[in-house]
Amino acid sequence: MTALFTNRRDAGRRLARRTGEYLRARAGEEPVVVGLAPGGVAVAAEVARELAAPLDVVVARPLNAPGNGTPLGALADEGPPVLNRRAMRGLGLGEEDLEAEVTHQRVELHRLEKLYRDCRPPVPVDGRTVVLVTDGVVFGPVVPAVVHALRGRGPGRLVLAAPVCDARSAAGLRRVVDVLLCLREATYLHAAGPWYGDFRDVTDREVAVLLREHPAARRPG
Repeated sequence: MTALFTNRRDAGRRLARRTGEYLRARAGEEPVVVGLAPGGVAVAAEVARELAAPLDVVVARPLNAPGNGTPLGALADEGPPVLNRRAMRGLGLGEEDLEAEVTHQRVELHRLEKLYRDCRPPVPVDGRTVVLVTDGVVFGPVVPAVVHALRGRGPGRLVLAAPVCDARSAAGLRRVVDVLLCLREATYLHAAGPWYGDFRDVTDREVAVLLREHPAARRPG
């Protein structure tokens, strides 16, 4: 496969143009850009720069079966877990069997949020247009968990923006977001990396620096 994007910054710039076109057609909206950590923040920083919008972060954590590590769901922000109940039934598990995993991952989620924001409060999103940015919508529960959690914070409009999307996931997500902006849809997308020339890991420190250095990060909500 030939890489479609040089790196996350290149993808972010291309996605920023698409997102800017959409929002310019909706004059008067004041968006907040939220990057899905870690990799999505590197893409989101370019979108926020193009829109001159505040940049914030959202963290999601996987939920795995006790003992064998089978992926069973995800949780994000303060939202409830999004679970693959069919997989749970196949393993003979109920929600009570994941209580310890949910508690553990919630603690880790809060630790990362504090680290990334350097103790700054979240950017308020109530009634505003939220542009949720990830480096790729792959098949799985992570992005649905994030969408569900952000909906709970009362945005006026929720826009999901990604350089590349799994077509099956995109079809479902269009029913729960107001708009999905995707530069390329692919069938059976289980990993975004092959679409990038450089898809090296984004470190926790890099996420924190992007959030701290983004000019709009210090604006009052």
